[in-house]
Amino acid sequence: MALGRFVIRATIRREPDRRVRLPSGVRKDIDMKPSTISRLFGQSPFPLLKEHMEKVKLCLDEVRPMMEAVAEGKGTENEAARRIMKIEHEVDLIKVNLRDNLPRSIFLPVDRNDLLAVLSAQDGIADMCEDLAVLLTVRTARVPEEFRDELFAYLDKCLEAAYLCVDITREFENVIESSFGGHEAERILGMLDAVSVLEWEADKKQYRLAKHLFELEDRLSAVDVILWFEIFKVIGNIANSAEKMTKRLRTFFTA
Repeated sequence: MALGRFVIRATIRREPDRRVRLPSGVRKDIDMKPSTISRLFGQSPFPLLKEHMEKVKLCLDEVRPMMEAVAEGKGTENEAARRIMKIEHEVDLIKVNLRDNLPRSIFLPVDRNDLLAVLSAQDGIADMCEDLAVLLTVRTARVPEEFRDELFAYLDKCLEAAYLCVDITREFENVIESSFGGHEAERILGMLDAVSVLEWEADKKQYRLAKHLFELEDRLSAVDVILWFEIFKVIGNIANSAEKMTKRLRTFFTA
């Protein structure tokens, strides 16, 4: 019996140490909480995209005030334009942070490359707002009364397309929960279609506005004609970027 007890105790004493031994030089204070483990399976990236898009929205919020200031003759003294340039820089910082920290896990709810394409398209909306701010302040632009109302109608249509993208981003987490199916998915797909319609309507307004501009070329300087034609293009690119974003989002439903 004594020998048996000794054998048992010896066996117990020889039980290997199952504690994880980290190699020398590796930090020993690594956080192994469940939240860390869950990151292996890919936390939803859409809250991060939403944060980025909310900052893009701040750029959009300044676009109409910026154009109104131009219409009032404020020119280079355009505070809204300066705010856009500052906010767009903050948008870029968020984009870089997202790209650098986006998990590479195979368990992400969507393809990582598709997600980065959506991020790039979102960022493009803010880029176009900044480009417009530069055009409207690099040289004093005067809004001809002949197409002032037409200009703002066109601008509002492009902004409407972009704001709808903001709404889509806010709602997309619900689609993730439903695995891109059901009523929520159908509703989001309808919103994606609506952005395309708005972009098409904006294109028609841009065409009519450009024709109106060239009808005034004998009353405007050549530089003004070129400047306004470029302004029209950049305004249109706000809607174009919005549509591009929706096309990228649509890939999540077809993957």
